[in-house]
Amino acid sequence: MNSHLLQRKQRKQTKKLRRRRPITSTQRKVMNFILAAFVAAAVSTAAKFLGPPILAALTSPQQSKHGIGQCEGYYPDTEICLLLGTSPEWFQRNRENAECPQWKIDTTCEGKDAFIEKLKGIETVAKEWEDSLAEMDMDTIAKCGGQEAVKPPVWIRRERGVAWSRIQEGIMAGNSEYHCDRDGGNMCWTDALLPMYVEQYGFKPSKEFHVFVSMFDLNSFRNALQEMKTRCVSE
Repeated sequence: MNSHLLQRKQRKQTKKLRRRRPITSTQRKVMNFILAAFVAAAVSTAAKFLGPPILAALTSPQQSKHGIGQCEGYYPDTEICLLLGTSPEWFQRNRENAECPQWKIDTTCEGKDAFIEKLKGIETVAKEWEDSLAEMDMDTIAKCGGQEAVKPPVWIRRERGVAWSRIQEGIMAGNSEYHCDRDGGNMCWTDALLPMYVEQYGFKPSKEFHVFVSMFDLNSFRNALQEMKTRCVSE
């Protein structure tokens, strides 16, 4: 009887020791695989119920504000955006490519033609003003009141490097920025924004930039250029 009880006690102790045995690497791999499969299934189910808009909001970073302090028309690196093509699917969106121009293409945008015409007019006058200044020497500028007196409301900054299209591979996008000083800040945009993204692909700029263009006094800008030419270049 005592021998039988002793054997039962030994078997219980053996079972306890087995339970305390550490998890092997093989067992851990199996557990990780099961966990990964469970997570993938959960994400798939969420996609069906939440839908593209909500998931896109969950995966995208905070929207960066263009306009004052930042130039409209700058996007993530080419190797990131080019992978999206011209018509990406919603599930391709992630934190890296959320700011690529492909996500803001809207060919049916209301007021697009008027916006393009207005912005094109602003850029044209800015280029004409730049050409006029190029014809003036320092003595002429001094007679006209100095650099501040001939500085245009919208001026062009030329960069040394060249930017490349984020939508079409191997296409140069430009190397300049348009700047407009206002309200103690600066509104700026790239020279590729209008011809390459807005006109060609139907890119929809930020609301802030759209308001800036619509509220810009183009006639006053033209008149100021003519007044500067009459006062300085014609002398």
